[in-house]
Amino acid sequence: MKKFTFGVFFDSKLTVGGSFQQSLNNIILSNNLTSNEIDVKVITTIPENIEIVKKYGIKGFLYSPNILIKFWLNILNILPYKIYKVVRFFKKKNNFEEFLDKLNVDLIYFVSQSSYVDHLHSINYIYTVFDLAHRDFPEFPEVSSYKIFDSRETRLQKNLQRAIAIISESDYGKKNLISRYNLIEERVYVFPLDSGKVFYELKKENYLPKDKKNSDIKQRYNLKCDYVFYPSQFWAHKNHIYILKALEILKNEEKINLGAVFSGSDMGNLSYIKSMTKKMRLEDRVRFVGFVPNEELPFLYAQSVALVMPTYFGPTNIPPLEAFKLNIPVLYSDLPGLKEQVGSAALLLDLKDPRCLVKNIKRLLKSEDLRNELIEQGKLIINELKSKNNNLDTLKKILNNFRVIRDCWNKVI
Repeated sequence: MKKFTFGVFFDSKLTVGGSFQQSLNNIILSNNLTSNEIDVKVITTIPENIEIVKKYGIKGFLYSPNILIKFWLNILNILPYKIYKVVRFFKKKNNFEEFLDKLNVDLIYFVSQSSYVDHLHSINYIYTVFDLAHRDFPEFPEVSSYKIFDSRETRLQKNLQRAIAIISESDYGKKNLISRYNLIEERVYVFPLDSGKVFYELKKENYLPKDKKNSDIKQRYNLKCDYVFYPSQFWAHKNHIYILKALEILKNEEKINLGAVFSGSDMGNLSYIKSMTKKMRLEDRVRFVGFVPNEELPFLYAQSVALVMPTYFGPTNIPPLEAFKLNIPVLYSDLPGLKEQVGSAALLLDLKDPRCLVKNIKRLLKSEDLRNELIEQGKLIINELKSKNNNLDTLKKILNNFRVIRDCWNKVI
């Protein structure tokens, strides 16, 4: 039997945060399929990603089309079928498919919600959907402006039905996909989120302040109070303003000296959050530390009072899992999907009322028992995820089912 080539494609940048981490997790997972029968080839459009996967012993292949090729790829997508058929008579495959052919790719797995799926006309694929946030909260500018909603919806409507398998990150997400896009249940699989290799075996005590330079987060960022931590890009839906409102109440009404450390890249909302920090007179207790490398994240978590994540988008996110692994309490959005992710291991936040965060912070500061209970519940969730993780077996099943069918033909007719 001919050796089967399994392509794994990702075009996410490291700076996008959680979706990159989950994509990387699934690339590492896919590489475990390498055998005498299966050849795994990782493909990316981002040059920096070649070096990142190399750290895990994985060779990456760069697909880097120029602007004219990208333009032509997009033109092919909007041609009426009859005209496309004429074009195809002279050139059977587009540039992207020719690239995949040179690598002998039989099946390609998109580990993120990539737009390159639009350019596949003759190669089968597995597609990943992390969220349907554009449908859940269409109010936010990041999914409503510049026809982003239309673009996402068109892509999903067009391509999900053609996928041989669809990967969701939760049971809640799977149900949403099936009901909203009329999908066959047997073709939708769940790959639960994981916090990634950098957080696998961490211990909180290793990331508390030491004599080493820069190990003390408060000293490093000149912060004279304890802090809550929120690692996220500065999108509107991340709801940093909710934390600022709570800090203002804690400062002015409760006389509690608590700050916040925000890490993450600017996605258009940073200047607004900085201006509101100044308006609320919170500059002395709020720090914006930008995008931080994986190596620094454990220090930021371990020295915090809690992870506070009042995001609107889900249904799952990676930071709560990272906090659980480092024995840090979690305060999380009380929204469908998100609250199911954390169960009883987090204090839930009413996003309509910042006083809910104030109340929960006060509870957490006053009760060591509550803190310990949340930490223990978080450990249980991590252990349950470990025991139930059969993502590799699921991927093997998808692959084996497809290979049986793929034996029915030699080439695209």
